[in-house]
Amino acid sequence: RDPCRPPLCPWSRDIGHVLWPSHCRHSPCRRGQWAERMAPPEEEVPISDAKAGTPQRPRSLGNLSEAWSVEAKHEGCYTGGKVSWCEAMGALACLCDEELHLVSLSGEEPVRRVQQEADAVLTFAVDPSGQNACTSHRSGLLRHFKLGETPTMMRSWKAHDNVVADLCFDASGNFVATGSVDRTAKVFDFSGYFCTHSFKGHSALVSIVRFHPGKLQLVTVADTEVRLWDLKTSTCIGVMKDHLTSISSITFGKIKAGSHQLVTGGRDQVVNVWQLEEKCTLARSIPVFENVEGVAAVSTRDLLHVCAEKNLRKETFAKWLRAEAKPPPYVVLTVGSKSQLRVWNPVDGRCVVTLPSPHAAKGTLRQVLCVDQARGRQIVTIGDDMNLVIWSLPEFKVANYIMGHNEDIVHVQLIPRLSWDGPPAAAAAEEALQAQARGRSAPAVAADRFVCIANDEHPRVVDCQGFKASLLRGHKDMVISCDVSADGQWIATGGKDQSVRIWSAEVCRCVCVLAGHTGAVSALSFPKKRPKGPKGASAAENQPLWLLSGSQDKTMKAWELPAPRALASALEEGAEPLSVEKAKVTVIAHAKEVNDITVAPNNKCLASAGQDKLVRIWSFPEAKLLGECKGHRKPVWCVAFSPIDQVIASASGDGTVRIWNLKDYAPIRSFQGHAGAVLRVAFLANGMQLMTSGADGLLKLWHIRTADCAATFDEHEGKVWCIDIEGDRMLSGGSDSKLCLWRDSTSEQAKERHDAQAELAMKDTKIGLLVKEGKVEAALSLALELDRPGQMKRILTDYGMDAVSKQLRKQGQNSGDMVVDQETSEEVPEDSIDLHRWVRRLSVPHLEKLVSVLEQWNSNRKMASLAQMFLSILLEVVPPEKLQAVEGMNATCEGLLSYLNRHQARVDALLQKTFVFDLVLQSSGMGLALMDEFNGTLAPKQSSDDIPAVGDVVGAVKEAESKRAEGALKMTMEVLLGGAGAGGSKGGAAKEEDDSEDEEDEEGEEEEEEEEEEEEDGEDESDKLHSGQAVGADRPGNGATNGHRRRAAEGGTAAVAAASPPAKKRARTVAA
Repeated sequence: RDPCRPPLCPWSRDIGHVLWPSHCRHSPCRRGQWAERMAPPEEEVPISDAKAGTPQRPRSLGNLSEAWSVEAKHEGCYTGGKVSWCEAMGALACLCDEELHLVSLSGEEPVRRVQQEADAVLTFAVDPSGQNACTSHRSGLLRHFKLGETPTMMRSWKAHDNVVADLCFDASGNFVATGSVDRTAKVFDFSGYFCTHSFKGHSALVSIVRFHPGKLQLVTVADTEVRLWDLKTSTCIGVMKDHLTSISSITFGKIKAGSHQLVTGGRDQVVNVWQLEEKCTLARSIPVFENVEGVAAVSTRDLLHVCAEKNLRKETFAKWLRAEAKPPPYVVLTVGSKSQLRVWNPVDGRCVVTLPSPHAAKGTLRQVLCVDQARGRQIVTIGDDMNLVIWSLPEFKVANYIMGHNEDIVHVQLIPRLSWDGPPAAAAAEEALQAQARGRSAPAVAADRFVCIANDEHPRVVDCQGFKASLLRGHKDMVISCDVSADGQWIATGGKDQSVRIWSAEVCRCVCVLAGHTGAVSALSFPKKRPKGPKGASAAENQPLWLLSGSQDKTMKAWELPAPRALASALEEGAEPLSVEKAKVTVIAHAKEVNDITVAPNNKCLASAGQDKLVRIWSFPEAKLLGECKGHRKPVWCVAFSPIDQVIASASGDGTVRIWNLKDYAPIRSFQGHAGAVLRVAFLANGMQLMTSGADGLLKLWHIRTADCAATFDEHEGKVWCIDIEGDRMLSGGSDSKLCLWRDSTSEQAKERHDAQAELAMKDTKIGLLVKEGKVEAALSLALELDRPGQMKRILTDYGMDAVSKQLRKQGQNSGDMVVDQETSEEVPEDSIDLHRWVRRLSVPHLEKLVSVLEQWNSNRKMASLAQMFLSILLEVVPPEKLQAVEGMNATCEGLLSYLNRHQARVDALLQKTFVFDLVLQSSGMGLALMDEFNGTLAPKQSSDDIPAVGDVVGAVKEAESKRAEGALKMTMEVLLGGAGAGGSKGGAAKEEDDSEDEEDEEGEEEEEEEEEEEEDGEDESDKLHSGQAVGADRPGNGATNGHRRRAAEGGTAAVAAASPPAKKRARTVAA
């Protein structure tokens, strides 16, 4: 190290900045304490022993994160309403946010989505083949959707005068029945979309319609009345009235082949079984003593075989089924207000099995369905928590849990999985490098599951792949806090029931219960130090497990739990959860509620945040107060320790995030950017960045050293209550019921940007090569494709100036002056282009780009002439049908016309000024100069006797000047239009080969007529000149007509505008 150079500040060592201590933003450096930071510590320095205000030097800085992308997300699949099972597709059809979703039983994302913009779906029916769906909408229309890879609407029609309340297909899928608020039921031919039957007779709205499984009969339900209609005779063949209140659900129970019974359940706490074979008589009335919300019938024939195959003897239902000498053909399942699933014998009306509800929201059940109708081995229950639980029969055990709608997601946390076998995983590569630098072995950390807490009493353990969920059932009230142990084996949850429960993360069972708080448990934290190796992990199995808890009763408790081996004993079958009645340490942590608690990575101290706007630092596990961090103006919601530095971050309701020094507890940085309260903060694995979430629905990535926001992520539609980061994975949840799994995509995006830049560089090089090879049209096409209008302008300008220079050199060699001969003007360079052909060959996407470029050029005075030239070609060669396909062409034309008027006025003003120039020239004796030039070039050796008359001289001068103006105009148009200008050309910009000879003849005749008119005008002007008349505004000065003057002014402006200074001078001479 150079002794004359100042030392490196530890806060800027990663970017190699050399700062004087007085200039460093780090306050200890300004105080002259930087000398202590020169060398890295030989061993890890505990927080309590750290030097005053000196953060520990980062051991490994790694690469900074720049971008995160959503790897997977769960948005829910059910928000209430009808649910039906489609046997052919093997999927559940349900309503979610007024859309129809088809969801597989695995609980993954919907396999199909049916929606109609601005017209919500109210109810639906899926045909038995699973290929078609009929939906009813708020507009009163029925719509037929084809359920392919992408559902397609086939037809819509009006069915009833009012809204349709229910739909149903028959067994063949040929007919669809509707029940409406207008108290009628109709049957439609689904292939022809016409009504075949209309049934009237109910005195209330028809809420349920179902086809008979084996006959052409329709069952309709309106309030307490059930009717059976025969489609063959179009008459009502049965009216069933026995319920005292409204009927909520019906189902069919199969007795034998072709024979079925109807089961109805109502809110009068009665289930009725009806015979449909004769006169619709009541076979059995079963009192269930609860308001029935759903009924289902399950065949017992296959269940007997399953019991025999699995040798089920201990299960209650299996015992009853084996004990029955003559089992009933089916059993009835009911769900209702008692939050129980019950099984009934329809023959004698006895309850066979009663099972507690696995649902949250106090377990209230709304529907039950048989989803395996052929064998009857699975059922689904739907509760008030908007979630779907799949049961396996005949065990009646929960097989799967589908999260339909989670409402507010208040907490998420990834469950780490440690392993010491093999190379470290990518998510823990940086941590492994740091551990190797310290001479230790670090575990490979993976996270394929996470804990999710919504506004209910059942936390969920969810798989990252497919979002399958397992419930943690045990709390009596809403759960609001959670934490996962450092080794990922244990989960702690706390709720409004004032208790803390410890769960096994592997089997999702409660192993310990902690009681002692007098308020809701709002914060939990395990020690964060991970085992150093397999030996350390084995030793930790016999050591007590610590847990910190904070409550709304303003207290913080430190609990000494049994060792992990003792906790594992509670997982044995029949064992009860352990209980801890008293905490090891209890302190009053804050003057108001405790919002968050977290332990430092080295287990030396802990931090707490409260409603009193303070962050307090405590020793662990003694819970002795070490200091306070003051400065926030509103409650502090979250605190987090840095993984590499001796600092702590806090997120507050005042919209700021602050970094605090852990010795003097002074603020180091303040981060502002959220529009509302900052709800969560977390350090990234590199320790150099923060991730925050706020009430504004945004996630923000911050650079700690500069306090700059590196990126903002907008994926949620409401408050983002929670985030958690593990390695290169992040999880977020919010009030929109959306779970987002993120992955650090910095390297991928950097690679994409590098590849894109390399590709652009190659194409830029290719453009230059194409121009050098003379393939100007191909170069223009590539520049247009890359959206490079500047390169297009440069190509056209360079090509135009080269063409002008070559023409001028040829004319100088042939004539020795600037007079342009007709034959010379028709010669063009060999590498010229045909802009007409180029524009004609452009595709519609390229035309859209060209129109956009022309619109931009037309608004610029310097580029307007070039834009006008291209617009002229565009309107001339592109068919109207092709122009119609250009998106936004009408709006573009309006913008072009507004600028065209300005350019036209400017050209007219320029034209008027040229007449003043002509008058000045003639007043200064230009006529004599022209006569001398005429005498010197046309007849240099004539004697005084042979001098022609004045009128002949003026006519000859006019004819010569007319040819000169024509030559200037042709040369300008050849440069700009590639030979498509006045007079035509024979070079690279010549007419298309398929132009007819008749058009060329017509052009020649027009040129002859123009020359005759010019000669006549010349004679008239000669007479005026002899008579001494003044030259006015109508005089076509110096032999050029008004039309020639206008075209020469416009063409000359285009050439001069795009030329370099020397070329501009030459082009002005030619145009003049």
